[in-house]
Amino acid sequence: MDATGDFVLWVLHYALYAIIGGMSALEKKNSAPSAGLSAHIVALIRVGLPLALSQLSEMAMGVTDTVLLGSLGVEAVAIGGISNNFFFTTMISFQAILGGVGVLLSHSRGGAEHGHADGHDGRSILSAGTALAILAFIPCLILLLCSKYIFALMGEPGEVITQGGAFINVLLYSLLPNLVILGIGRVALPSLGAESLLLWIMPVMAVCNGIMNAALIYGWFGLPAYGLFGSAHATMLTGWAMSLAMLGLCLRRPSLRQIMKPVRVQWEILKELLRLGLPMMLTAASELLLFQITTLNAGRLGTHSLAAHQVAFNTISLLFMVCLAIGQAANVRVAYWRGARRWDQARRAANGALLLVVGWTVATGSLLMIAPHWVAHLYYTGTPPDAETFATTVLLLKIAGIFQVVDGVQAVCNGALRGCGDTVVPMLISICSYGVVGIGLGAWLAFYQGYGVEGLWIGLAGGLGFTAFALGARLFRLLQRETKKEREKACL
Repeated sequence: MDATGDFVLWVLHYALYAIIGGMSALEKKNSAPSAGLSAHIVALIRVGLPLALSQLSEMAMGVTDTVLLGSLGVEAVAIGGISNNFFFTTMISFQAILGGVGVLLSHSRGGAEHGHADGHDGRSILSAGTALAILAFIPCLILLLCSKYIFALMGEPGEVITQGGAFINVLLYSLLPNLVILGIGRVALPSLGAESLLLWIMPVMAVCNGIMNAALIYGWFGLPAYGLFGSAHATMLTGWAMSLAMLGLCLRRPSLRQIMKPVRVQWEILKELLRLGLPMMLTAASELLLFQITTLNAGRLGTHSLAAHQVAFNTISLLFMVCLAIGQAANVRVAYWRGARRWDQARRAANGALLLVVGWTVATGSLLMIAPHWVAHLYYTGTPPDAETFATTVLLLKIAGIFQVVDGVQAVCNGALRGCGDTVVPMLISICSYGVVGIGLGAWLAFYQGYGVEGLWIGLAGGLGFTAFALGARLFRLLQRETKKEREKACL
């Protein structure tokens, strides 16, 4: 996907905005006190579509950067790739601590709209969330400032250490708006029913990012040609542009402008955000670490295995963006109904999200299992790979077909449990399953049983499968218990 892909995303945003408008009207029509499963699915799609498009737009930015740097040579791709990956992986891990903001806002909104306005008010939650984002910015900045030393400890080549560190130092100028403004916006807007604003920002910014990268790399429009570091400056400027655009659009809406007025930070709310957010951050870090270690292990098996792994990993990463959006929508809707004290509706929202994600992953997983050769050919459009690499790629894509279903289910179960305010036990489940099954089993199969990169992927699928089963069981028990309590209260 290059600048053309960015343009396609930009055009799609108008069609999706029209669809969401129709869904919003349909949701209002079906918004009876006891909404059926179809109404829940409509609400989930209305929330999830902008989130999915936002995440796909971000992926398009990364792919566009890589394509443009490719014209500068393999070294530029390697330095830009590892630098961008380290910067955004670190930032996303710290950004996950803000997940509690969305949970509390959805919970508060559900309570207010259903006559149970006894929770925290939105202004207090948003002010405390902003304070938490600024607090998270400090350790994130310190860690990224040490990128040269971390690259040296990883044994990276000298040019990657020096130029990669300098590349990240440019990106650091956009860390504050990326982490604070965009981080808060992504969790708060869906919870406040303003997720459609994301449709006006992310696709357009993807196009602008592609143009800006090309202009500063090659010296278009009379600008200086900065080469490798032109990409860093363009990405930094895009971060600021997205943040200011989101802030401006929010201020144009009276309801959002009112809730954005700062108030004194309440320690009670900040503690609750930390209680919810810290486990979310550790869960996100453990999952990212699972894939990072697996990628490093694939590299130890040789270039054939690493190339096949990257193709399969890029494919599932793209498809997983939809699963992640459905999981985030489940988070918002379950928290909303929990605030409304309607656990029966929270259960239906979770069931609707599971139905959506199973439908998506079965469809995409079937494609990967039935036509892996076709998918592989999409990546190897230039010089055809050798037979060993192509065969390994096809095999990994077939495993990814099974992988899709369990990965989608665990994402939705995790999102629904967060909406229930349950984050500590899911964190423990994720860390144990990713560390023991995902990494441990994968390494044992790959290096001690001779399965190679196939063994690494069996470990990945096993780890995510165990996570999906354990989180699903916990979600089922929690929703059943709370629904039973609710029915007992109604009978009194």
